[in-house]
Amino acid sequence: MKSLLAVLLLAAPLAAQESATPATDTAVKSIRQQMEQLAGAGPGLSPEYVFAVATMNHVQSRLSSLNYSVLTKSSKPVPRNVEECFQLEAGICGNHIAAFLEIARRLKVRARPVEFYLHGETPRQNHNHICVEVFYRDKWRLLDVTWGTVYRTPGGTVDELASITEIRKDPRSRTWAVTNQNDLWYQQWKASGLDPLEYVDYRQLDLLRGRAGTIRLVPQPADPGDRYQPVHQPGYLGRNDPGEDFGAIELALVKVNPAARELRMQVTGVAGAGQLVISSQPGQQVSIPLDQLKAGEETMVDLSGLELGDTLSIRVKRATAGGVGYVVYKQITLVPR
Repeated sequence: MKSLLAVLLLAAPLAAQESATPATDTAVKSIRQQMEQLAGAGPGLSPEYVFAVATMNHVQSRLSSLNYSVLTKSSKPVPRNVEECFQLEAGICGNHIAAFLEIARRLKVRARPVEFYLHGETPRQNHNHICVEVFYRDKWRLLDVTWGTVYRTPGGTVDELASITEIRKDPRSRTWAVTNQNDLWYQQWKASGLDPLEYVDYRQLDLLRGRAGTIRLVPQPADPGDRYQPVHQPGYLGRNDPGEDFGAIELALVKVNPAARELRMQVTGVAGAGQLVISSQPGQQVSIPLDQLKAGEETMVDLSGLELGDTLSIRVKRATAGGVGYVVYKQITLVPR
């Protein structure tokens, strides 16, 4: 089941939408009609809450994880974009959130992805999950679309949902979860001894909200202290979306070899303007302009002027605060003297 877990939790990149999206259009129309039906007739619920729950229910029921598993095991094509997800009625967590965010974009509801990267005992055992937060009444609220789960704040109104920060902070938050336990995929996970809500209190976890946060990379066991690769983790750093609710990914290389004197990064793509900044101790850093990085080539950075500690930080300093600047990479190697 662990191999299946890794396959199904890894959110594969979705291709750009085609110009005609009739299946997605139908989903948007259905959500809009549900919101209009409840407007003024419901028990004073926030419109954003109605949108969030209606969209979560719609996506979970139409984009079946069980169907996705059937397609995968039978070696049939899986969805490449949101439109194909609705056409094939299949999807896993990454597909669910892509669909949710697309509907939110069209209906002008403020939403952002929340990504969880859980560390295993070795990088090979890493796995991940993704949820979404919707903003209303001056705060963000988490929904786990894959499991049909919301977290209701104790003593609050029915639409008083908790943010991921509140959920991770309070040891009682598992009791807040309201989950669609009739979902067959949920039942299969529970029967297999898996924990659908493990991100609530999993300790060795990196969290991205709106693609902003720090991803820790651990050296590969076969080459300790030297070679770092993203395993079930984002394969880029920096900011790839200029939206106001999105930010940048930074890397933290841990268990650094203090004898390292050169960093080599296998670059597969570069976009935007700015600098790649590598730092160790406070005030000690070295940088290289993004326009000097070439896709398909290995970038080499001299670290001899830095006093290395246990962790090495890598980030992109963008040319403009709200602009885009990111580097797609395959591997980072620290070369000792």
